[in-house]
Amino acid sequence: MKRKKNDYRAFLKKSGIKAREGKQVYISLANHSVITEITYLLGKGNLTIADYLDNVLNEHFQTHRAEINRMLDSVPKVEL
Repeated sequence: MKRKKNDYRAFLKKSGIKAREGKQVYISLANHSVITEITYLLGKGNLTIADYLDNVLNEHFQTHRAEINRMLDSVPKVEL
């Protein structure tokens, strides 16, 4: 997902995830307030918090995939 430095439109699209079909997570009240404002104002009423968070996480995992995999490879695997 290539984008210009200040182009955050990639985060402002429907993710296809229905919040009730995902998993519940807890975030700070401060982060919730910011995300609510972003999704309401920039998402023009068509974007959910779940959409926004899924898009941000997908971008993060794509951007940092190699580093995350390197960190995961450095920890011992547990077999049961």
